[in-house]
Order: sequence, then C-alpha cells, then structure tokens
Amino acid sequence: MSLPPHQRETLIRWLTEENIKYPEARERLWQDFGVKTSETALSQFYATRCFSLKYSQAGEMADTVATEMAARPDRFDAATIALVRQKTFERAVARDGNLDELAILAKILNDSAKLRLKEKDQQLTERRVSLLEKKAAQADQAKGIVGDQALSDEQKAAQLRSLFGMG
Repeated sequence: MSLPPHQRETLIRWLTEENIKYPEARERLWQDFGVKTSETALSQFYATRCFSLKYSQAGEMADTVATEMAARPDRFDAATIALVRQKTFERAVARDGNLDELAILAKILNDSAKLRLKEKDQQLTERRVSLLEKKAAQADQAKGIVGDQALSDEQKAAQLRSLFGMG
C-alpha cells in the first residue's frame, strides 16, 4: 500500500494507538483520504509497518511502569513488579486490548501511594501528640517543683535542670 507520509502516519496511529479494526480503517481511509484498499492490504501494512512499532512501544510502556514501581521497593516486591510489567505489555499490544485494565491498575497504584502518604501523616501526627503529651507532663512536674515550698531555690533549679535534661 503506497500512501503519502501524513496518511501513512495517520493509518499507523489508527491501527496502533486507537486499535481500530481493519474494516473501520478501510472505511476511514476512504472517507478521509479517498483511498480504496482491502483488509488484506491493511493486514500486510500492519505486519510490515505497525507490528514492530507497537511491540517496541508496548515494551517501553511496560519498562516505564516497572521502573516506577521498582523505585518503591518498600511497596512492591519483584514478583508483583514482574506481573504488572507483563500485564501492561499484554494490554498494550492486544489487538482488542482493554486498556481499562491499565487504568484500573494505575488507579490502584495511585490509591496505594495516597494510602501510604496518609499512613506516614498519621504516624507523624501520633508522634507529635506523643511529644506534646510528654512536654505537658514535664510542664506539670515543673509546676509542682516550682510550687513546692519545702525546696530551696537551688534544689528547685537542680530538679528543673534534671527534668528538662539540662545538666
């Protein structure tokens, strides 16, 4: 099939990115460019022009997803990364591939990341509360030391330094 470059690129995009079927591609070629062709010619075009490109792009997509996941070893083990990489590749190259599965996977990964951030935020909040409780207890003890009439000023100062770790 001999097409000018812009028509060839459009057909490649239809077949690889939009995943349209040959009958629809044939109809679009006729409607958009006035080009008549057969499904056999489209199949040959796909085999020679699109097949390796699609597999190459699918491999790159799968590698990118795997690399992103591997950057978070605390969240994903090697087996999970390998499975997601394979599923990403399969969905990307499937002629009738359902990319909704990848969208769902991306949402799960994103939700997982959000949950992890919320967990860290919760841990920080708990730490802050713990520190505030400790400081409040120290303040109560300091108040008791300062108000103790049985202690001399030197004794009060020594106990306060000890309480606050100042010597």
